[in-house]
Amino acid sequence: MFGDLKLKKLICFRSFQRLPEKVSLKTMGKHDSILKETFSINDKSHTVWLFTHQLTWCPQKSGGEDMSEWMSVKIEDIFSVEIEDGFQASSNCCLPTTTSAASPPSQNIMVYYAQRKKNSDIWECEGVKLGHTDSNVMNSWTSTIQSALNDLKHRPKNLLVLLNPFGGKRRGKNIFQDCIKPILELGGVTWTLINTQYQNHASEILISMSQDKLLEYDVVVAVGGDGTACEVVTGLLRRSLETSASNQDTILQPSQLKIAVIPAGSSNALAYSVHGTADPCTAVIHLVLGGSVPLDVGALHDSHSGVERFFVTQVSYGHLADTLKKSDKLRWMGPRRYDYAGLCKFLNHKAYEGTLEVRGGEDVRKTPSECGAGNTCEDCSSSRGFLSNKTEPTQNEWKKVEGCFLNISVANISCRCTLSPRGMAPFAHISDGHFEVVVVRKASRLNHLQYLLRTAGDSRTVFQLPFVERYRAKELIFTPVACCAPAENTNEIGILGSSSSVLACGCDARQQKKSHSYWNCDGELFRQPAVRVTVHSNLIRIMARAAIGTDSPQISPAPLQMIPPNMEPLPIDIPIN
Repeated sequence: MFGDLKLKKLICFRSFQRLPEKVSLKTMGKHDSILKETFSINDKSHTVWLFTHQLTWCPQKSGGEDMSEWMSVKIEDIFSVEIEDGFQASSNCCLPTTTSAASPPSQNIMVYYAQRKKNSDIWECEGVKLGHTDSNVMNSWTSTIQSALNDLKHRPKNLLVLLNPFGGKRRGKNIFQDCIKPILELGGVTWTLINTQYQNHASEILISMSQDKLLEYDVVVAVGGDGTACEVVTGLLRRSLETSASNQDTILQPSQLKIAVIPAGSSNALAYSVHGTADPCTAVIHLVLGGSVPLDVGALHDSHSGVERFFVTQVSYGHLADTLKKSDKLRWMGPRRYDYAGLCKFLNHKAYEGTLEVRGGEDVRKTPSECGAGNTCEDCSSSRGFLSNKTEPTQNEWKKVEGCFLNISVANISCRCTLSPRGMAPFAHISDGHFEVVVVRKASRLNHLQYLLRTAGDSRTVFQLPFVERYRAKELIFTPVACCAPAENTNEIGILGSSSSVLACGCDARQQKKSHSYWNCDGELFRQPAVRVTVHSNLIRIMARAAIGTDSPQISPAPLQMIPPNMEPLPIDIPIN
């Protein structure tokens, strides 16, 4: 039996409060119906049609159907269908009722489906009851609808769920019980649930799992924040790197498994940017219905070794990294620690000197656009066809940006969240093979406050500020100013936040605070100020609502290319706002 009784009761009650949106007669006329029958819906007679692409109904009136009240549900939006005995459509529709001996027993086809709220990105579970007295009609309709659902091969059947019980307000377990589990049951999806116990546990689980065991699952689901999602991506991509003796020249292979992100963390930027909301039920609905879109992945390197970290949202140097470092000491405050740490670092107003070298495939878009998510986004779709896996950096592709910076953000996606509805990088696209680099030069506290307020509002306006610059890049290198006391042993390079006091730049980490910041990598600190950052296209597919049947072909990924030894970057012109 599909579904959770509690969820079903809620769906049944709401199904008579709000019906699906109307469908135009033009759409109706394009297809011949498979089945047509008269059913009772909410104690009223309705004519119901089943088409190959949708289920449609309208109330009957004397003389025929009421053409002004057509309603429709797409087949691809239906979770499941089942026959319920002993029910009748009423305000207490979910409770069994008795029938009189004079009337035939009541039977209902219950169709559970997803519906997007009007003028919102939030999706909800709904249902409609089709009442009839003929069991043959009921069985015929149920089996035909179920056959159509079985043909939706893109829907996942078995999931590996990695849940972070400590993220955000520690709501992960409640979200699973109250939201994720009932909707998975409604869609007939099976799962294996593992609670992570410590940082990077999700990555370790995926790396250590055998290939045969991992391929039993259709999707790996991260229940948590951006850090949990990053761990899942890192675990899947590290599997190919672990088989190589050196990470530097390895070609990153696209993951064979798709991922899904159910927001249960603090910022939830990845979920918000892909689904348009941080509502966990919407993310689960998108997962069960089976659409997916491609996602670029960023790689963070230090100057001596290969890939050190992967990231899916952003890496930031300066203010955001300092805020993260401060907040790590205030975990007892819960999510409010970010606000307090951000205020402290804003008042501290620290800027850092360094050089940023950027390699981009093209200049900043003169008419920038916001991402429509994967297959529905023209920029992502068009860019995907021109990405090359043999691109060699040339001297005139590099540009240099020097100065003193309050913050440098390298965004793989727009990083939308409740605090910044359009995101810190509103023109970033999830799969166009480029980063959006937002550079905030040293400015007064008042100007910095103006930047932060605009980021929290309409962030598209931040680029009108004279101290804020934007670049579009495939690769970048950041080198801090020749900084602090040189280390005694430059052969001991600190990697992945190890205890070594020697930084990749050759400086003493104990003196770093005088002139260096760290990097905030998807909510985790990376303690090497000198880095190289690269983007790799289409390494992951993430579950989201995309056009069914329009999955893009996989593109061979680019090798992790090293920096030319004697490269002289060119000065950069003033960016186009």
